Amino acid sequence: MLEIMWDWSSEFRPNTLQHAVVLAVCFGGMIAWCIAGWVFLQRDDRDGFRLGSEGREYRLRRIVAWSIIATQTFIFVRRMVYFDLQDSLPLHLCRLGVWISAWMLWSLDRRARSLTLFWGIGLSAQIFFTPYLKEGYGSIAFWIYWLNHVQIVGAAVYDILVLGYRPTWKDLRFASIAGVVYSVIVIGLNAMLGTNYSYLGNGTHDGSSMVDKLGPYPVRTVWMILLSLVVFAAIFGISKGLAAVRVRVLKKPSVREIHA
Repeated sequence: MLEIMWDWSSEFRPNTLQHAVVLAVCFGGMIAWCIAGWVFLQRDDRDGFRLGSEGREYRLRRIVAWSIIATQTFIFVRRMVYFDLQDSLPLHLCRLGVWISAWMLWSLDRRARSLTLFWGIGLSAQIFFTPYLKEGYGSIAFWIYWLNHVQIVGAAVYDILVLGYRPTWKDLRFASIAGVVYSVIVIGLNAMLGTNYSYLGNGTHDGSSMVDKLGPYPVRTVWMILLSLVVFAAIFGISKGLAAVRVRVLKKPSVREIHA
């Protein structure tokens, strides 16, 4: 049974009605953005705009990119003001990924699109279902936490559903190599600083996570990297499989991908 009797403004509890409401708001916002972008894209196509670099959808996407830059700049400055070595450095995957998603929306750069998809959907999305947040909506930490992940995952979903992005083998290879390089760097920095950014260090973390099932440090870091690569491959396989069903079974043309 979902718990409902406590002060939602002061405490967040996962797997409760409160959690369900938060997910509904987050996913509802992503859906609304995707619908608006799709409608604008259809109108731009009808009116003869060069899709991806002109028109209503282009302006909407640039506005969202600027909003991500503005909010994340504020969040970064706030972390520096209230500096905590264990949490304030921009080393968490999601804190790096959100800047990549802003660049992706702004430029439609292929490398940024691949990282936003594989890192966003493949890794960052899990926090919606296993959040490690404790603060309720009365704390700014609550809003920072959910906003950060909505921006990352929302950008990835938008790129797939509205802009028609479909990863290639080259995209998979780039995201995988970049992920391994990122992991090695953060593992080294965690070891030097005594931190636990992206769970790749020898430390504990708030709440529950799938990482908890992977054993003790440092063995779990190897499993995390390997499982991440498996997830990336699964995303790529699903994308290719759905594309094949669309063309060969449903006899529909391939999804049009919007480029800058």
